[in-house]
Amino acid sequence: MRLSAILFVACCFLQACNAPQKQEVQSVPSVLDYVDPFIGTGGHVHTFPGATVPFGMVQLSPDGDTKGWDWCSGYHQSDNSLMGFSHTHLSGTGWSDLGDILVMPTTGEVKMVPGSKENPDEGFRSRFSHDNEEASAGYYRVFLKDYAIDAELTTTERVGIHRYTFPKSDAAHVIFDPTHKIFGKTLLSSVSVGKDVVRGYSHSTGWGGERTTYFTAKFSKPFSAAGVYKDGQKLEGQIEAEAEDAKAWVSFETEEGEQIEVKVAISGVSQEGADKNLKVEASGKDFDTVLAEAKAKWEEKLSRIQVTGGTEDQKTIFYTGLYHNFIAPNLWMDVDGKYWALDQKLQADGFANYSTFSLWDTFRATHPLLSIIDQKTTADFANSLIARYHDGNGTMPVWELTGYDNVCMIGYHSVSMINDALAKGVKGIDPEKALEAMIDASLTCKESSSDGACGLNEYIELGYVPSSVDKSVSKTLEYAYNDWSIASLAQKLGKEDVAEQYFKRSENYRNLFQKDKHRFWMKGENGTWHDDVEMNKWDNLLPHYISGNFWAYDYFVPHNVEDLVALKGGTEAFEKDMDAMLANNTPMVGDQHVDISGFIGKYGHGDEPGHHIPYLYNYTNSAWKSQRLINEIRNTMYANAVDGMVNNEDCGQMSAWYIFSSLGFYPLCPGESYYNIGTPLWNEAKIQLEDGNVFTVKANNVSPENIYVKSVTINGKPIDDLKLLHKDVMAGGELVFEMTNEHP
Repeated sequence: MRLSAILFVACCFLQACNAPQKQEVQSVPSVLDYVDPFIGTGGHVHTFPGATVPFGMVQLSPDGDTKGWDWCSGYHQSDNSLMGFSHTHLSGTGWSDLGDILVMPTTGEVKMVPGSKENPDEGFRSRFSHDNEEASAGYYRVFLKDYAIDAELTTTERVGIHRYTFPKSDAAHVIFDPTHKIFGKTLLSSVSVGKDVVRGYSHSTGWGGERTTYFTAKFSKPFSAAGVYKDGQKLEGQIEAEAEDAKAWVSFETEEGEQIEVKVAISGVSQEGADKNLKVEASGKDFDTVLAEAKAKWEEKLSRIQVTGGTEDQKTIFYTGLYHNFIAPNLWMDVDGKYWALDQKLQADGFANYSTFSLWDTFRATHPLLSIIDQKTTADFANSLIARYHDGNGTMPVWELTGYDNVCMIGYHSVSMINDALAKGVKGIDPEKALEAMIDASLTCKESSSDGACGLNEYIELGYVPSSVDKSVSKTLEYAYNDWSIASLAQKLGKEDVAEQYFKRSENYRNLFQKDKHRFWMKGENGTWHDDVEMNKWDNLLPHYISGNFWAYDYFVPHNVEDLVALKGGTEAFEKDMDAMLANNTPMVGDQHVDISGFIGKYGHGDEPGHHIPYLYNYTNSAWKSQRLINEIRNTMYANAVDGMVNNEDCGQMSAWYIFSSLGFYPLCPGESYYNIGTPLWNEAKIQLEDGNVFTVKANNVSPENIYVKSVTINGKPIDDLKLLHKDVMAGGELVFEMTNEHP
């Protein structure tokens, strides 16, 4: 080789060495990557996989069935065929309703009934495979095998956006079925078809009471044909129908891969409201634009907590849980502020109106969580409840759905939610108006749709709910806590007479404490204790305790744990009592209530009244036992799987327990100004607060083995009483745990 050639090669080599090297771009996972809406769609968790935005009025999701306990959300992982996509769903509840305004794309012969799961060919139902189905925050997609149609869904707050990719066909259709309901019953329905618009309504009854859902559906392409059906019969040449069973269909000629978009706005108030909702939220926007906006809304909400450490599965459990906590309550108001509640049309003034208040569940941890990370919306929740009294001339609800109080479960926990928000410094709530509504709730007896007579009048007269009233012990204990919430706010407002009255009522739990048994027990109206019962029989417990959960209610005095400890005989006796409960594996006989599950001894994590129990060892000399128990629950009761929880998700409460308990603290008593310290899961967690402050939790030396807290400080100062002050959280403090694998 010539010298010049050698020099040329050497020069090229040097240039190559000195040239900038192409770097592999490492994509940083988004919080959205850790959201799996399929978690909870199996087992008995009852979540839905479809599209929604935070606290949206529309939950656009597939329905596989409308009957059966495991189809409370309309969908279950055991499904292999779908009836279509309806626009309202419940998230993780133990009861059913909604499923308003079903839409289904098809090809071939027009069929106007869904058909059965056993024989989908009877109607417009289609088979599908979970292998050709996907879901993420704000998005759902499935391939409908029977029609070779790819269906995609996303939403704004009040509008569901459908995108259907059709095969080549001269008979492509979209079916509108406003009679479709999950467990409910349609009383009257209406449809009317225009050039590229379908309008109508469904008047129905169910768990959400009598309600009317109006809809306006706008297509991206004019129809080539359309028609309506009335009570199963096609109305030739007509484009309008009103009947108990009124449905519509529209048809197109499509090319292979042609996409047709449908925007479906709903309103609980009027047809005009649905039209306005469509115009304001979706006019001029295509599917991809709305999807991008939905993703941005979810990323903003979910990024309010950033965690590092843990496993990929734990992050998925955490962020999917956070996602579920931003689904309900649901916006229940048109863009012009009109909404329907208490069987009347109302106008929101200065707040956004919400419904879907599963308060018996969510007062415990979901609302306290939102009182930290979403105070703006929390104020709207509180004002929505208060408006039922001041604007609607009614009473605050027990369990409200679509503006109707179905009075499911017990207590008047609207007062807890509101008091917790005010105690946590949430702005925009009038405390005087709040107190008036709270007092009214405490004096209004409502028969529970799930648990019988309220017993409130007897509670006020006797100081307890007598055993002749169903679930008497549970009701007494929850009323007492609710009364503490009222007393707490009254005291802050300087209303000493009211505070004294309700603090006295808040001690009514003592009237059912049987000293000889060291237990909360049943008592008759004449003051005599109920006969002994065999504690291994569910039938003995179910009449007196919610779900028969004697053990959860035996520790339900969240507003005065110190007194509970004293009643149980002091610190050592209380600890032994807790130990015995958690070690109690006595076999039970009889029918077990569906809601009590996830047992460690007789602690059932699947039933919400006991969610504070793992933190009660903080009131003994063995706080490490709480830390061990919390870790066990995190590891055994939650999973990155379709059946990832031990029971109903209940509008966020099951997940809220995990979120708090992985951060390292928990609101044992909502309404108090502090949290009880637990054991953290993450190396670090940062909570982005709305005012710009950032609260940081660090766990030095944390690992799957190092679950015990050696020491904990806030802003460098030791926390000796295991209580984290809310004001330190909101000030953007730094909570630091030193972790170890050894306990005292």
